[in-house]
Amino acid sequence: MNNNLILKWLLIVGGLVEIIIGILFLFIPYALSSIGLPQIPFFSQMAGSFLLGFGILLLYSSKRVEIFRIVPLVNILIRFIMIGFSLLSIPSYPEFVVILIPAILYDLVWSILFLYLLDKENLLFPNAKNE
Repeated sequence: MNNNLILKWLLIVGGLVEIIIGILFLFIPYALSSIGLPQIPFFSQMAGSFLLGFGILLLYSSKRVEIFRIVPLVNILIRFIMIGFSLLSIPSYPEFVVILIPAILYDLVWSILFLYLLDKENLLFPNAKNE
């Protein structure tokens, strides 16, 4: 299968996942209160709007990966930052382990796979010569 086609489908799937999770965070701000943590709706709604926005941008960037590659690269940077914060919060909130471990694995696998495919298509550093 063509790597460029895989990149496009990876962006589409990643965008749809972020849109779905963003909508859940926007319209179900008290979902996490069921595990006993106090919730402030503002933070859930803010996270949901960021996820929704990035999901839409990932879907849009799937049209022309070579032109809009900055969108998934910024998304990957944010994913790596969130992985760090997730790992730091596990000892403080062990109730979140069930949510955080799959989220960390998804972000890590998606990011590494996308970077690998970008490199294979010579889109990660397009001006660098292949030796």
